[in-house]
Amino acid sequence: MRRVRYLIIAFAFVLGQQGSAAQVKLRASLQVAVSEPYLGVPLVQFKEEVEKRSNKAITIEIIDKGKLYIDTEVVGGIASGAVEMGVAGTYQFAKKIPEITFVEQPFLFNFEALVRAATSPDGEIRKLIDKTVLEVMGVRVLWWQPVGGSVFFSRGKDVSEPHAIKGQKVRVFSHITAQLTTHCGGRPTIISTSKMHDAMKSGAVDLAMGSITSVEPRELWKVADTVTQTDHVPIEFLLLVNERLWQSLSPDHKAVIVEAARAVERVARDRFAENEASAYAFAREKGMQIHTPTPDQVAEWRACSAGVLEEYMSQGGELGRLLLAAYGRLRTDPCCRAAPTFGPFNRH
Repeated sequence: MRRVRYLIIAFAFVLGQQGSAAQVKLRASLQVAVSEPYLGVPLVQFKEEVEKRSNKAITIEIIDKGKLYIDTEVVGGIASGAVEMGVAGTYQFAKKIPEITFVEQPFLFNFEALVRAATSPDGEIRKLIDKTVLEVMGVRVLWWQPVGGSVFFSRGKDVSEPHAIKGQKVRVFSHITAQLTTHCGGRPTIISTSKMHDAMKSGAVDLAMGSITSVEPRELWKVADTVTQTDHVPIEFLLLVNERLWQSLSPDHKAVIVEAARAVERVARDRFAENEASAYAFAREKGMQIHTPTPDQVAEWRACSAGVLEEYMSQGGELGRLLLAAYGRLRTDPCCRAAPTFGPFNRH
């Protein structure tokens, strides 16, 4: 009888251990507040979806406001396993995967339908990049989400004409945006998004390049009064998970996370235009002047920055070749054959 009792106790212990092992707790690093509508709110929705779909067998703790890692540190933290998940811009991979800068090439992805098609989970460009990120960095991409096209923030003047940045100190966020700035006459400095406000306030930079969605969370209206809507580079962020952790999950848990990520990604992409319009409205409410370059001025920006793509094409490896070929095929698709027309050209 005593032996039976021991067996029952041992069996109960094993069941308890299995139940404990089935419970998954993940932490996600976020640079902004969870209330921020462009990166924060979607991550909260993802957390809620995962916990709901798994009946809380999987729980996610979001560590926001850069308390764990600032934007330049997130990828390294996830790759090392120090944190399980996090959100990072595509440009944070450029040092290890130079070809990924393809998505930042000036004016290459210059309208929403083209960006949407390129970043679709089933799209050729997205699949090539996700696969390479996994193989090189050891992190798995769960979603892509837009935070807005690149713009210039300045004080007292707009920079619709590229010569307006000549000799100016410009905050940039990546190697490619630094190249663009140099080609067009500016003096670039790569500064973390979290430090952009202070750099403008102190005069460390004269202009700042970033997304319009940064205005509210970074309080940029306090240090800048003008936005020039060049939209020269689409800024995309990725939700990442450590691959070793991913492989330790059960098939059911993986399915829950993937399904939740896909659901939230679709919503975020569909709401992108609305969110960006809200960010511009907020900037106007704070007294910021919004300037949109004419087609002629955009042509000037394209001309001065053309060398960036030329360098990419001459230096890109096999992945760069594959991405360029995929882009060429995408531009023959009905979705992406021609960009919207914004007006006539008047300069000759």
